Amino acid sequence: MTTNFDYLKEEPKFKRFADVAISAERIILMDPEASIINCRRAMEFALKWMYSVDKELEMPYQDNLQSLMNAEEYRQIIGPDLWKRMDFIRRCGNNVAHSGKKLGRDEAMLCLENLFIYLDYIAYCYILLFRFICRAHL
Repeated sequence: MTTNFDYLKEEPKFKRFADVAISAERIILMDPEASIINCRRAMEFALKWMYSVDKELEMPYQDNLQSLMNAEEYRQIIGPDLWKRMDFIRRCGNNVAHSGKKLGRDEAMLCLENLFIYLDYIAYCYILLFRFICRAHL
């Protein structure tokens, strides 16, 4: 079964978060709550990856999801709309994992949509950046 995230596997640098995103999409109908948790995991992996490759980002003292998302330089890079989408994924994932609150397919679908928009942003920005850097060094 192909997914909306398969294109991320074409870039080896994205493998870690691509696999989790693909898993989130594949299980959404069988287990929406597991899908939500995988959306949150994929987002966190991608966020930490951004910090590892982007020289504009300095790792905050705490490297938990909340601290990484709320660093001022990170928020400036991604903007308010994308940050709100990420926060929705974070809150849903936390609700499922920690509060016992039941979330269903609608929330899982919205998490998956928001994750797609976030990962597509990363793919677009960083693939272009890598290509530019590689050409500049030729």
